[in-house]
Amino acid sequence: MRGLPIALALATTLVLGMAVAPAVAAPKQAVGDRIDLRDEAPTYPALTPFHIDHGFVFEVGDNTIGLSDFVLDMDGTALTADFVQRSPAGEFGLSFQKIWFYNFPTGLTGSHQFTRHYFQACDNDSVPCDGNRINTPVETLTSTTVVTFAP
Repeated sequence: MRGLPIALALATTLVLGMAVAPAVAAPKQAVGDRIDLRDEAPTYPALTPFHIDHGFVFEVGDNTIGLSDFVLDMDGTALTADFVQRSPAGEFGLSFQKIWFYNFPTGLTGSHQFTRHYFQACDNDSVPCDGNRINTPVETLTSTTVVTFAP
């Protein structure tokens, strides 16, 4: 008889956990449609799940792979990527991509300013170091897009 309350509490916790689990995105999985910030003034339905992903393509043998970074900010506040995906790119396996994913499972309302920041290792050749040491990550591209989330 003493075990019945514990068993009942455990069963209730298990049932509640199973009911809540489907609302959470699986790890390393994008939610909703992708909003491409390269589009001019995109609009998207309000309160609808979406994700943003951007990144780099590297050639095999590139020794600056680990020094490249991508940062996304929304309305001036840096966001943390939900996950980073590394996968082959191109048809001959001579390159691969590193993509940062930002999930918005509950969507947004109104208009928001998203700014993409790309950082690459400087080499004083294609990426100037401007007085920094070789292989120092420097911001090479910044681009801002306003997305409107309409009802």
